Amino acid sequence: MFKLPIRTWVCNAAAVFSGAHGVVTQQARQAQCSRETVYEHAQKVEQRLAAPPAEEAALAELRRENQRLRQERAELRRDAEHRVRFDQAKQRELATAAFAMGTSLRQIEDLLGILLSESDTKAPDHATVGRWVEAQAERAGRVLEVLDPACASHVQTLCLDEIFFGGDRHWWVWNRPA
Repeated sequence: MFKLPIRTWVCNAAAVFSGAHGVVTQQARQAQCSRETVYEHAQKVEQRLAAPPAEEAALAELRRENQRLRQERAELRRDAEHRVRFDQAKQRELATAAFAMGTSLRQIEDLLGILLSESDTKAPDHATVGRWVEAQAERAGRVLEVLDPACASHVQTLCLDEIFFGGDRHWWVWNRPA
C-alpha cells in the first residue's frame, strides 16, 4: 500500500480547509494522490486535532499522583542530605583506622557488616579488609622511610612498648642507632 508522509497529510488538510477554488485538485496532483485521498487526509487530521480531552477524573488522578511523586522526591532529597557517604573509599578509611587502633580484621569485617546491613552493598570479608590495610600500611611505610631519619635527631623522649618487639623491651637498648 502506498503511504504518504505526515507532512503531505497536513498539506492536504490545509488545501481542503483553505476553501480556495482549485486548490484541492492542485494539491492532489502535487502529492500524486487522488482528490478523495486529500479529503480523507483532511478529515483524519481534523479528527486527530479535535480529539476530546482526557476525562476530568483521570486528569485529576494524574495531578494527584504527580503531586505525591513531587513530595516523595523532596523527602528523598532531604533524607539524602543527612546521610553519610559510605562508599568503598570510606570503608577502606574506616578499616585502616580501626586496624591502626588495634581492632582485628574479623572485628572490622563484623563492624562493616553491621554498617552495611541495610544497604544494597555487600560487606567486604576479612581478607579484603586485610588487603586494604596492607596497601595503606605500604603507603605509610614509604612516607615513614623519609620522615623517620629526618625526625630522629629531634626526638627527646621515646616510649616503646613490648608489643612491637615481641615482648623484648630491651631490643631498643641493644639495637639503637649510635
